[in-house]
Order: sequence, then structure tokens, then C-alpha cells
Amino acid sequence: MGNIIQVQDFSVHDGDGIRTVIFFSGCPLRCRWCANPESWTMEPKLAFFAGKCVGCGLCASVCPRGLLRGLPRDGGREQPGAGTCGGQDPGCTACGLCAERCPQGALRVLGTAMTAEEIVKKVERDSIFFGPSGGGVTFSGGEATVQEGFLRELTEAFCDRGISMWLETCGFFPFENVRDILLRLDHIFFDLKHMDTQIHRRMTGQGNELILENCRRVYETGIPVTLRIPAVPEVNLTAENLRAAASFILEYTPGAELELLPYHAYGEEKYEALRIGGDHFFSIPSGRSMEQAEEFFRGQGIRVVRYR
Repeated sequence: MGNIIQVQDFSVHDGDGIRTVIFFSGCPLRCRWCANPESWTMEPKLAFFAGKCVGCGLCASVCPRGLLRGLPRDGGREQPGAGTCGGQDPGCTACGLCAERCPQGALRVLGTAMTAEEIVKKVERDSIFFGPSGGGVTFSGGEATVQEGFLRELTEAFCDRGISMWLETCGFFPFENVRDILLRLDHIFFDLKHMDTQIHRRMTGQGNELILENCRRVYETGIPVTLRIPAVPEVNLTAENLRAAASFILEYTPGAELELLPYHAYGEEKYEALRIGGDHFFSIPSGRSMEQAEEFFRGQGIRVVRYR
């Protein structure tokens, strides 16, 4: 069994062609701009989207543990009090009964357990689109290498079926433990979130030493690599960081292509729904600032690409 956020069909932004993206649960980083905070830990989570709640009380009527006590059962308009929804109560098992009963979609279970066989069968149904488009499977997350054994089983199965495999990774993993997995892949998206290890630690919870070392080692395998910088104006879209990134790329990964991914605010609603506190909101970079950053890297002789 593996813990999966979702299996997304018909993606055209996560590699060549039409791809099926498998989003793994679990991640060693806590990037403050993360669009998928539900993937930080393994277990399924109950999310409460307060703006959709009409206070009908139907969720409370089916909760086997009586945890939704703040909701009225008489069709009133009162919304739940703090701590009564969204899996915040430690007794919540995210069984999903309340989400199934909610007519407004205000409650949603994020994440599920799946077998490798279930995923393989789903991907095989999608594979009719892979050949003509040059597509395949992309492993994403979270961080897929956290579930090393499950990822290995999937890569073996897809390799046997001749299905192209790409990986999106934050780069924070024990290299030798996953070397055999990496060598089955056709392409790797590798994140460079910040070149200063102290800022990296402040913004992600970990320093960047292991990530930069793994970046060099992945490049040395000969697997095609696309380096990715998640462009967040307040964090890493600065002249100093861009210069440091260019210097690293030219010295240690010459010839690797680069993609800049503009920060977006699509994940903001999830932080509220999952009751995750802290400052997770940043500015969206302007089109001009993105163009200037791309122009800088091109001027350094680095090939800039866009998969989005």
C-alpha cells in the first residue's frame, strides 16, 4: 500500500506529452509557499472549507465519534465552532462519512491509501494517450522518494510495460537508497528553491547542502534533468539568488535546462481548510519580472524552457 494524494489524468504541464501524475503523500520539507500542504504527512486529512458550509448539520448526524458537535442538526445556519471540523480533533480518523454526507462539498478527505496494482491498472487505461503524445507517468507530491519502497514497485511495473517515467523532486533524499529507482527514469525535475542554506532552512525547514549534493549526483548519472526554481518574489526572485543559481548550474550541471515556475496562490484555501497556521501567503510575480529572470539566465548561456 502507498499513501497517495491523487492520481491526476491528462496533465500537460508535468513533462512531455499527455501524462498521468501520481501525487505521493509525505515530504521532508515544509516550504512556506507549498500549494499541496496536505501532502506534508502520510495520513489522510479531513479538510473543512468554511465558505461552502451552510450549517445543515448533516455531517454531525453521521460522525461515528460525535466530533462535529458544533454543528446544528436542525437545519440552522450556524457554522461550526473552532476545533469541531477539519480533522483538528485528535479523535478524527478522516473516515470520510461526513464528507460523503455533506451536500455542499464543505468537507473533503485529502489523501487515500492505494495498492500498486490499483495505480498500475489506472495508468494502463490512460496509456492510450501516451504513445501518440510522447507522454507517460510523472511521480510528484509531496516527495515521492519518501515512500521509497512503493515508488520502487511502481517504477519496476511501469518499466516492464515500457511506460515513460518522469520525477518531480525536492532533492532531499538519501541518494544511494534510491539510485536504482532514479536510473529507471527518463527525466527528472529537480528543485533549486534557494542557494543560501540559511534562507533555505528558514523557508523550507531544511538546509540545502544535501539537495545541492544530490543535484550534482543526479546530473552525473546522465539522466536528463530540468532544474526548477519556484519563483517567489519575497524569497528567491532576487538578483543575488539568481546569480548564485546561475553560477551553480554552470559549474556543476552544465547543459541542464532550467524552468522558472511562478508562485501562485491556488493552495491558500487549503491552509485555512486544514487549520495550518503561519505565514504562507506571498506575492505573485509579474510577467515582466519572470521575463527578466529568464533573460538573465539565457544571457548566462543557460537554456530556459517552459513546460507549463
